[in-house]
Order: sequence, then C-alpha cells, then structure tokens
Amino acid sequence: MEPDLLEWFATEGLVRYSASASEDSDESEAIEVAHPPLVALGPRDEDFVLPPHPDALRYAGKRLHEMRLQDYNEFLFRWFEVALRAGDVRCANCGRVLRDEPDLPPTDTWDAIFVEKDLVAWMLVHFDCKRWLAKKLTGVQPFDLTPRKTPCYSLSTSATRH
Repeated sequence: MEPDLLEWFATEGLVRYSASASEDSDESEAIEVAHPPLVALGPRDEDFVLPPHPDALRYAGKRLHEMRLQDYNEFLFRWFEVALRAGDVRCANCGRVLRDEPDLPPTDTWDAIFVEKDLVAWMLVHFDCKRWLAKKLTGVQPFDLTPRKTPCYSLSTSATRH
C-alpha cells in the first residue's frame, strides 16, 4: 500500500494495529503491524483487496490530500460502480454476482456498507442480505486476512475535479 494512503487512513482513525513479540535468542522485541482498511469484493476471505488510491487511478474528483472520509466514500462508490459493470463484485454475504442495472427486482437491489469495528472495510451487499452480514463478520479480523492487490479501474471521467 502506498505510504500516503496508509497515512491518510491512520489520520482518519481507520488503521488497526496488532502487536506481537519476537523471541530471538537473547531478547524479546515488540513488533507492531498496521492493518489498513480493506475492500470486500465478495464473501470469502480471499475476496478482500487493498483499498484503491484515488490519485493512482487519476480520479477526476478531489485528490487524496484534499479528501475527508465522506469524499473517499464517494470515490470508493464510483470505484464500486465500475467494478460492478466489470462483473467483479459479489454480495459480501451470499456471494451472488451484483448487477448495476436500472429497475432491478427487490431481491437484487444492493447497498454499499462501511464497517468500522475490529475490521474496517467497505463492501456491497444485497438489501435482503444486510441483516445477516453482522453475524457473518463476527470474529473476522484484519490480522487474519491477506488482501489481494487492488483491481485497477480508470476513474478519470467519473466526476469533476474540485
């Protein structure tokens, strides 16, 4: 993850930390690891990816250093829209592929969710699956996940730069 993005997440209070001790031959050393927020592109552990960097994707909205959390959420929603059109996103609960079409039946409508507990993550979920999501995420820790690289989608024309 790019250092400026990790720093931005830390400033926003979205980084979680784990500490452990390494026991080398003579001395113990405390090791602290920063865990950035994640993005879930589906329900499995291997569906988690690192969050995208707006500047790296040439986002047409605000630059990262100008953003507040609400701005980043807007950027990420636009990123999700492109990922949906590419067919790359499944419901974080049931795993069915999500679609971005007008007039979806009620069973296929979805919502973007931001979780900020032990696990900090953005994900998409069917409206009907929302009530089961909290139970599914119970006990999920960022320390146990190995996120994949962020898929790259062009967002250079998705908004007007302020």
